[in-house]
Amino acid sequence: MTDYTPLHLDWQGCLNVRDLGGLPLTGGGTILERALVRSDSPSFLTDDGVRAATAYGLARIIDLRRPDEISQYASRLADLPAHLHLPVQGPGDPEEGPWVHLYTGLLDRRPELFARAVAALADAPEGPVLVHCAAGKDRTGLVVALALSLAGAELDAIADDYEATNHRLAPRYAALAADRDIPVGREIPPTRHVILGALEHLRARHGSVEAYLTHGGLTPGHVRALRARLTAPPAPPAR
Repeated sequence: MTDYTPLHLDWQGCLNVRDLGGLPLTGGGTILERALVRSDSPSFLTDDGVRAATAYGLARIIDLRRPDEISQYASRLADLPAHLHLPVQGPGDPEEGPWVHLYTGLLDRRPELFARAVAALADAPEGPVLVHCAAGKDRTGLVVALALSLAGAELDAIADDYEATNHRLAPRYAALAADRDIPVGREIPPTRHVILGALEHLRARHGSVEAYLTHGGLTPGHVRALRARLTAPPAPPAR
């Protein structure tokens, strides 16, 4: 665990919106504020939430959902010029859940789609980039973890950020559990070991997250651009 404090954003209707600014890097420094934002689906946004999201000055919106999800639950930000639809599943791919072997299957099947999503973050115009799927947990969690890993974020901080989603979505999980008559306390699935296991799988199979994404088509230029847009150098020592 780290002492990182997530920067939650109040976009009414969505429960799971946060700016990843301040997340610590392994060599010192932090992820820059107003560079990378993650969320659950903007289809949940109220009118006030749409205004808050628009006012944040999003330079790019990366929607990772499948076409069938979008047709059923349209994003309320889809009309913005910054919006891109970049699913990380292909037609006929199985749906994934929050378990290590399912995450690794998704990563192994579609390296080119994950590399494309990370590249879209790297080459976005200046300003905050929003990455989202439906809950903002599984597909968003993977893309964000890949980007943070490339930027040099601490592994514990990546896991802390991933785990924060469960706490943010707890009211939604509780409501779903009540509808399905699931005992209280059983509605929140496993957490930090899932994302850490997925990253370890990539390191074991490809040598590194960067090598995995390079295999999918990410270029050295994308890697440099991503690190430049996401990272802030360490503060100089006090005199």
